[in-house]
Order: sequence, then structure tokens, then C-alpha cells
Amino acid sequence: MEFALEQAIERLPAYEPKRAETEQTLRNLRAGAAGERKVAEAIQSVAWPAHAVLLRNISLSLFGGSRFQMDLAFLSNSGILLLECKQIGGRLRFHSGPAELRKVDEEGRILAVYDCPVAQMQDQRQNLLQWLTMAGFRSPVYGVVVFANNPIIEEIKSGMPVFKLRETRNLIRHHIGQQPMINDRELNQIADAMISHSIPYLPFPLKIKDFIITPICFDCSSSLKRHSERSWKCIRCGRIEYKPYILTLLAWFLLLRNTITSAEIMRLFGLKTHKAARSVAEGLPLKKVGAGKASAYEADYKKLVSTSIVLDAVQTWLEHNRQTKDQYGSLKDHQPAAKDH
Repeated sequence: MEFALEQAIERLPAYEPKRAETEQTLRNLRAGAAGERKVAEAIQSVAWPAHAVLLRNISLSLFGGSRFQMDLAFLSNSGILLLECKQIGGRLRFHSGPAELRKVDEEGRILAVYDCPVAQMQDQRQNLLQWLTMAGFRSPVYGVVVFANNPIIEEIKSGMPVFKLRETRNLIRHHIGQQPMINDRELNQIADAMISHSIPYLPFPLKIKDFIITPICFDCSSSLKRHSERSWKCIRCGRIEYKPYILTLLAWFLLLRNTITSAEIMRLFGLKTHKAARSVAEGLPLKKVGAGKASAYEADYKKLVSTSIVLDAVQTWLEHNRQTKDQYGSLKDHQPAAKDH
């Protein structure tokens, strides 16, 4: 998801209103992931019983096709402990009626309002209890909210399951020290079932208009122009690229739509034959539909995001992008401004 949002930002014109919203979504995603990592690291620093399991980002289905997602689930013989992780800084105040979390300044003025994380956690707890019943399991389920960056919380009502990161280790020690409620076999069965039934959240394609779907530079995200039969050159920094196919096709499938025709591949990369287009498409796990010049290629997103060649390409791009962004800026810094109408 991070890769898709970064590609969206790099490929949206600076004047496109959707860009700011996408940038905020990416910031929220990164903050949430950073919070989950901090809490997971704190849990992993505690000595666990042999059969305890920590599951991350499990998404399960209920009746009617509804789905729910859990940040962290710690399974032990004492039962299942859900940890709703939040990375919100500043001064926070819980409010009831409606249930919400407010970020305030020192004078109490409201700066931002968030959904109540305790209510979110309680909903996930009930959802998991329902799912366990549907799957034929029985286990107690507990839930807590952990703030990963130790904000100032003005007041926490007695009994409210809200903790700060520094309290996580003692929280886990307390949980595993409770009376055993499920045996090792049951614990393993529940963990295996949660993993096998987990459905990744893949909201693709994003379908935002005005994406610039062309090969872009690995360094500065500017457009590439065909330089020779086998190479492309960046119009801004001069970097030479030899194989921009995978990342460009991924951007197409994640942002635009799940199919691409042979003719579109030819136009995208300046290829002269359908045979060359087929060779490019075969670099990804795509399903060919149609035949001859009318052929197209269809992406299965679940298969696409779990293929090693895709995972390697995405990880390499993300790491390289973080290292070079400060040097070159993003594509928005050198895109043309909107025309007056």
C-alpha cells in the first residue's frame, strides 16, 4: 500500500486536489505502521511461553462479507489479547457522547478530533469473538489501546484499557501470567486458522484521474525518454534506466485498472511489435486474455503483491526513494502548473 500511495503522489500533477489527500493518507499509513512496530518490538522483548504467538495486521471476514482488521493479536494460553496501536502526539482528551478522542492545546482548544480508539478496540474484540464462534473455537478475548509515542493524556477513566508504550512489557507479562484458558493445541489451531483466513486489504486500483502513467526516473521521479533501443534517459537528472517495465506496469495496475492491452504496452514503452509487448508482460504474473493483436493482460492483485520479483522491485524502489527524495524532491516540484481556463 505504501508503494501504491507513493506512486500515486509521484504521478499526480501538482495542481490535482486529490494529491494533498493522498499525501495525508500516506502520512497516516506510515505513522500507524511505525506505531505498530514500536509496540511489536516491546512485546517481542518479553520472554514468551513456548506456544505464544504474535500476529500482525490480520484481516478476517464475518457474515455478509464484512471485514475487520486487527493491528496486533497476542495469543497465549491465557487467551487472545488485541492491541489497538495509536501514534498520536500532543495533549489528548477522551470524550464521551459522542465517543471520540480530542487533541487539544494547553488552553483546552480542540486542534483535531479522532474516532475513539477504545470504541474501535471494543468493536474489534466483539468481531473476533463472533469470528471464533463461526470458526468453531472458544477463547477469551481481551483488548487494550496502546499509544506508541507516549502522549500527554489528560485523564483516563478508571478501568479504561488505555496504556502507553512504556507499559507494554508489564501488560504482556500480566497477560501471560493469568490462569490458562486454552491448551497448546487449541492455541496453535486458532493461530493457524487466523493466519490462513486472513485476507489482505488490497483496495486497487485506486482509480484517481490524471495519473501520469509513464516510465519515471528511479532517482528523481521525472519522466524517462527513450534513449536507445534498450535504454531510457531521465529528462531532469540524466540517469539512464534499462528496465523500467516492472515498476511502470505496477503503477498502471495499482493506480489505473487491472488490465492492459498489448497495444497499450507498446505505446507505454515505445515498442514496435506485439511480440515485444508480450515479452514485457511476461515479466509479471499476469493472466493473458484474448488472442493476437486484441490480447490483453489481467492482474490478480493478491498474486501480484506476493510474487518475489514484485516484492523485490517494490522494496528496492521504496528504499532508494527515501534515500534520494531529499536530494531531488518529488515530481510535484517540477511539474507544470495548472493552466488557466
